[in-house]
Amino acid sequence: MEVKKDIMTPKERVGAFLGGKPLDRIVTMPIVTSNTAQLIGKSQKEFQLNAEVMAKSHIAGFEKFGYDLIYLFTNCSYLAEAMGQELVYFENEPASCRNPVVKNPEDISKIKVAEGYEANLPVYYEAIELIQKEIGDRANVSVCFSGAFSTASTLRGHEQFIKDTYNNPELCHELMKMATESAKNFITEVVKRGAIPIILEPLSSGSLISPRSFKQFSKPYITELVDHAHELGTIIPLHICGKTTKILEQMSETGADVLSIDLCDLEIAKEKVSGKSVILGNVSPSDDLLFGPVERIHESCKNLIETMNGYEPGFILSTGCETSDKVPMENIQALMDSARSYGVNEDFKKQD
Repeated sequence: MEVKKDIMTPKERVGAFLGGKPLDRIVTMPIVTSNTAQLIGKSQKEFQLNAEVMAKSHIAGFEKFGYDLIYLFTNCSYLAEAMGQELVYFENEPASCRNPVVKNPEDISKIKVAEGYEANLPVYYEAIELIQKEIGDRANVSVCFSGAFSTASTLRGHEQFIKDTYNNPELCHELMKMATESAKNFITEVVKRGAIPIILEPLSSGSLISPRSFKQFSKPYITELVDHAHELGTIIPLHICGKTTKILEQMSETGADVLSIDLCDLEIAKEKVSGKSVILGNVSPSDDLLFGPVERIHESCKNLIETMNGYEPGFILSTGCETSDKVPMENIQALMDSARSYGVNEDFKKQD
């Protein structure tokens, strides 16, 4: 396997991809997040709470691997935290919610719409600015945040929220409306700083809720966030963890520019959304990236590139979900090497 050197910078490559122009190689965006902290000897807790640590970690990851997108992300609950939810921070794992703030319907008075500067949201803004200052001429920066369904579920408690979708849907919608307004305010601040917002909906997964529930409770609010981002003049991808085969068409109908796909056969995915949505995915972050070996990663990437060859409106090689801090760095390198081998455009010539 011959690994070729990049000709374009990530910024040039993604710009050309979005403009439908020739590329030197396939756009490659493995979902590498807080595991970059280990590159500079910092803990998960420091990464989550300190903008300088977050920025330096991601700069180190970008310089090491040269992937096409930096993903700023700490945990799935930080938007809920900004709305009034208390989180517990750990030294070497993501913060989590132990006691949902909306234990009873009347507790909704304990939360508020986040205006955009509460809790740890400013950490993201400062990190974006630091990264943009250091490598913004070459790098693309994004920020991942939980959508309305997942944020509301955190505020209420996951099990209780699912019960509420049957027994108290009005409360669900009230929580999701507040979460949506909070997310809109956050998106606005992110876009102001030149970063791409990415909607995460881990709890809207087909592994957890039915397509009918997705249509009723999740899809309308995702669509509202997508519309808001488009009004601001930015693209906005959508990532849903787990099984998504049965909701792919609905995901596409939200208007999200890129569908980040986890557990779904891309042969099926490309049939369902061909001509509608860019697909990003879906090397397994566990079966492939966590355990390897590198030869398996090379083969998985090669198969995906061949499967999606010629797909329109475009394919981005990535992992199916976030890579954990236990993934060996050489396995992330193996994914990038695969892109620089199997995904190279041999006829590409850079324009002056």
